[in-house]
Amino acid sequence: MMHAKNLCCLPAVKKSDASLLRQLINHVSSHMNALKALSLNVPIQDLMLNHLLLSALDAETQREWELITASREDIPSTSDLITFLESRIRALELLQNTQSVKTVTSSPRQPLTYGGKVSKLLYYNLATEIQCTMCNGSQIV
Repeated sequence: MMHAKNLCCLPAVKKSDASLLRQLINHVSSHMNALKALSLNVPIQDLMLNHLLLSALDAETQREWELITASREDIPSTSDLITFLESRIRALELLQNTQSVKTVTSSPRQPLTYGGKVSKLLYYNLATEIQCTMCNGSQIV
């Protein structure tokens, strides 16, 4: 919502100047009045928090939120946004757990000897450890 964004971007007053203070008050008042005139179904603080939260998010998460809320007729509350973020966290954790492959190595074997010569090749056993997201158990594959 544009008015919430404008309320978060207040003009700075860097010196004691009546005109600059008046501009600040006018800025806040005009955007607050515009929000009140819209008769929104959510408190103004939710609009402000949503704007602050969304501005801190990566572009992909913002896009997902916009896709989910675009078809809604009402304005989502901060609680709705937090529920969305918690769901996104669970999905991302699941994706990260399935994509991250842990490699477990066994200790190197003794060098092989052929006809009195020591080979410098070391062999490692590689295994992949997969962790279950449901029970946190692991299995080596």
